[in-house]
Amino acid sequence: MQTEDFNLRKAGGRPRLSDMVHKFLGLLAVAFLPCMPLVWAATDPQPLTRIDDPGRLAICDSGWASDMEAKLASFETSTGIRIVLQFHLKSPPADEDKKPGAYMSGLATKLGIIKGGVLVVFFADDPDWRVWVGDALTPKFVGRLGSAKEFTESGAMHEAKEAFLSRSLAEADTAFSAIKKALPAGGSLTPGKQLTLQADALIDGLRSKLAPK
Repeated sequence: MQTEDFNLRKAGGRPRLSDMVHKFLGLLAVAFLPCMPLVWAATDPQPLTRIDDPGRLAICDSGWASDMEAKLASFETSTGIRIVLQFHLKSPPADEDKKPGAYMSGLATKLGIIKGGVLVVFFADDPDWRVWVGDALTPKFVGRLGSAKEFTESGAMHEAKEAFLSRSLAEADTAFSAIKKALPAGGSLTPGKQLTLQADALIDGLRSKLAPK
């Protein structure tokens, strides 16, 4: 008994079904291939080497995280200054945080940015932002000539950091309030929006302070 082969032409000389399927698949491939890089890009985000957020406080917005990583990478390429941004769920243990600056200094040392880099850390349980500026960058950050030791002993570094944090966070909070006010009825913001605005303001402020003039 012979069964019908779908590769055979049917009566009347109509095209074989397999030919029609192959032609359709070919047209589909031509139409779809230009979109493939976009699909791959969406499923293969840029690795985050300058952002550490194990608790996903900020990187729940993957678009923001990729943009921030690119911004930090570009700044490092153009200036040689590496800025690392971290989000911690808990503040440092009391015994590691007795001496002002000790915890951040130790963390910056582990990351290899103690001299010529910057470490920005958010502690969620406080909540609190801290900034460590590498020794070689302190004159730019403070805005005058001097050494890291001199700035620390005189209190100039502490004053500069407090002023920088207050100004940057105020800008972020103003932006957050404006965004909330502009929301349509029933609208909502993505989780962590205020936090990412604060991070944006801090990083933009650091780039402005430390970039070559």
